[in-house]
Amino acid sequence: MNALIDLSQLDLQVPKGYFISEDQLTPLWTEAIPEITALKATVYPNVPNYETIVQRLNQLSFPTELHTEISDLISPDKTYIVRSSGMMEDRASTSFAGQYDTIADCTTADDIIAALKQCIASLFKPAVLTYWQTHQLDIQDLKMSVIIQEQIAADSSGVAFTLNPLTNDDRQFTLEVVKGAGEKLVSGSVTPEYLTIDWFSTIESTDASTILTSDQLKQLQEQLLLIAVFYGYPVDIEFCFSKNSLYFLQARPITTIRRKISKGNWTTTNFRDGGVAAQPCPGLMWSLYRESWQTTLEKFLIQNKLCDSRNIDQLSINHFARPYWNIGVVKEAMSQIPGYIEREFDDELGVYKNYRGDGYKSRLTAQSIGHLITVATRIHKTTQQQRQTAAQQHKQLLKTYQSIDKEIQALTATTDHKKIEALWKIVLNVAYLQSEQTYFWQVFVNTVQLSMKKTALLKKLPLNTFFQLISKLGEVSHVHPLRDLYEIVEIIQANNEYKHEWLSKTSPEINESLNEQPNRLDAKRIQGFQKSFGYHSNRELNLLVPSYSEDQQLVVDLLKDYVEHPEKIATAKRSSLQTLTNEQIEGLIHPYVSKWQRPKVMKDIKILRELLWWREEFKDVSTRFYHLVRQITLKLSERYSQLGYIEKTEDLFYLEKETILSFMNDQFSQESLRESVKNNRIYCQAYRHFVPPGDLMEASVSAEMENPLANEPSSLSGIGANDGVFTGKVRILLDPKEINLLEAGEILVTHFTDTGWSHAFGSIKGLITETGGVLCHASIVAREFGIPTIVCATKATEKLKTGMTITMNGTTGEITIHKGRC
Repeated sequence: MNALIDLSQLDLQVPKGYFISEDQLTPLWTEAIPEITALKATVYPNVPNYETIVQRLNQLSFPTELHTEISDLISPDKTYIVRSSGMMEDRASTSFAGQYDTIADCTTADDIIAALKQCIASLFKPAVLTYWQTHQLDIQDLKMSVIIQEQIAADSSGVAFTLNPLTNDDRQFTLEVVKGAGEKLVSGSVTPEYLTIDWFSTIESTDASTILTSDQLKQLQEQLLLIAVFYGYPVDIEFCFSKNSLYFLQARPITTIRRKISKGNWTTTNFRDGGVAAQPCPGLMWSLYRESWQTTLEKFLIQNKLCDSRNIDQLSINHFARPYWNIGVVKEAMSQIPGYIEREFDDELGVYKNYRGDGYKSRLTAQSIGHLITVATRIHKTTQQQRQTAAQQHKQLLKTYQSIDKEIQALTATTDHKKIEALWKIVLNVAYLQSEQTYFWQVFVNTVQLSMKKTALLKKLPLNTFFQLISKLGEVSHVHPLRDLYEIVEIIQANNEYKHEWLSKTSPEINESLNEQPNRLDAKRIQGFQKSFGYHSNRELNLLVPSYSEDQQLVVDLLKDYVEHPEKIATAKRSSLQTLTNEQIEGLIHPYVSKWQRPKVMKDIKILRELLWWREEFKDVSTRFYHLVRQITLKLSERYSQLGYIEKTEDLFYLEKETILSFMNDQFSQESLRESVKNNRIYCQAYRHFVPPGDLMEASVSAEMENPLANEPSSLSGIGANDGVFTGKVRILLDPKEINLLEAGEILVTHFTDTGWSHAFGSIKGLITETGGVLCHASIVAREFGIPTIVCATKATEKLKTGMTITMNGTTGEITIHKGRC
């Protein structure tokens, strides 16, 4: 859909426009240029020259019905402008914006028809065709739609970006403004005035430009925010002022978002695949992650002599409404660990590489050997301590969870808000921090140990064997809910009455029936599921999303899909929750490891498997405590809403923890609280449809950063994350809400998988993601199900299409598309 039409849905002034579709126009230029239908991407020189095309189009009579349609749409007292809306104008790595002709001052239908011909002819300008050929685009996609738009007599015109494309400041508008019509700006005939406006700043009279008044800037700021929220991703917008009235002419996505940032190197890896950075992260969640990450990582780096305590930088930032962590600091620390290889570290996490070869390698030298030995000794001690205390920590955290869960459930509608505030402080300041810091500590230990041991192991073992050795951990907690769902499905299938109802009724009807008959076996098992696994949700680590314990309908929806498609769980029931025995481990390493090396290799493998298992257990505990955070915040929100402090129960989730605490302590006014809610909600919504770069780096790091095509493989491939070769059909899904579209045995292809995707792993036969790493949650769970997995397959969701047949190799990361097989 054209951006102009979308903008008209907002309460903004948009010049009236008419849309002529590509379907109406394509037959016209193919009649004028019949040679085009026989062309392929490599033979652009065979296109007739531009002057010939213009001549042919001018001789062509447009259909009478199109002429009549245009005559009926326009008014005799109006002036119109004709502009392109080309299919390929806004792509991630290509843009034809500004390359096609715009024709102004049209007053009659004949003027508009002539302008349409000129606009179509601009498809075949030499510069445009050169651009097509340079980017190896298919000439069969050379099509165009056209907008006929009322022309505004502009006093001033400009282009606004909803972020700063030069600095990547994600809460700043940038404007280029000229006096008069916008053609001066587009053509470059005058130098525009350049302005920046912070999204939420107060514009003073002193901020006015030489062209726009402060009132006009205020109006722009307010309405640009509306547009940013409407689209949910960065856009550039053409606007003009006429007699002090603001008009918006067009909006299009900003197709190239650089990775550059003013300071430091940052990544969302782990955060994204864990779920917290999978969607925009509201203020409360961001502040919790910021605090727990900073305190835990600081302590880990200092304790293990990986960083000087006096020089620890900020370890996380919020950008594009997602939390990023400081990978620059972490890499500097990792470089002091024996066996560290930068490329392997980046592959394990799925980090963007701005270097060639293996990057930095830690080496033993006369100068470094003493420090490296000290670091290795400290890390060994830290690992041993974590292994010895993990079980007790896990037990204590579960005990705390159960105790607090009971306290929250005991709160009523009449409980004093001060009591709720007191419990809220305990949950967020004490219990949550204990849980999350324990989980992060386990993650850091795992990361360091894998870096140290994987390099040594792969000198002896093939990669596919290594993957087998770190899979089948057995009884991983995140797989338990899926197993319980399968058992409920079996109960339903074994009872003809239940089965008929689940197959014949809608999901809401089934839910209503279960509520009316709570003693039915399937109803009781669902209640048991909610009690045992109610802390899970469809989008875990998103505090705005209800947990299963809150809404039985969510569980019914999952079950109904499995009842209707029992083939989805057949494979999973056979493969999940198996455990490699010592004999199987010995059998896997026997062909490659000598007898005298075997004890050391066995020991290292067992340590890695144990650490991976505990990582998943503490992640499950972390999920439980986020559930507590949501539940106690909902209780507090309901009470604050009753007291008139906030408007909606979800408002508190948009506030950082420190802001809420300040309000509780009378250090923050009610008016300021509501303003913070409004601004943070706008920030999240403005990036809700945006898939941001997973890594941000200083612009000076590498010239490759300026090339949006740099580091992209010429063929489709990724990093192997679990062994196995499978040939099957592709299913492209970009949101867990679409999981029901999966058919049994398909290969799931997506941007990334957070914990909300876990219950889909039972039915798929392969997993391909554009991001992620060997150690991300999705890779670990996929290995439990024996699913071949490829991560970091750049642009897989674009290059692959649903229904395609491919062969994927989960060891090498290779992907082969089978032509003609769908």
